[in-house]
Amino acid sequence: MAQTKSFLSDAFSQVVKRHREKRKLSRAALAEKSGLHQTYIGLLERGERSPNLDTAKAIAKALNISLGKLITEAEQIQK
Repeated sequence: MAQTKSFLSDAFSQVVKRHREKRKLSRAALAEKSGLHQTYIGLLERGERSPNLDTAKAIAKALNISLGKLITEAEQIQK
């Protein structure tokens, strides 16, 4: 069965990338801080992967922002 991506997943990817760049973190640095692989961070930011809740929480913690704030910002993005 093919996975379908949601608008919220795409928006979340954009928000993560924006916060990473705002903090002047490389993908490798974010990966290290979050305990994830840098390839996964790249896939996430390109919208090729969607994180589960535990992964999203690890990314939020690495960005020093609440998961709720990341989700709220993603919900506010208009297409």
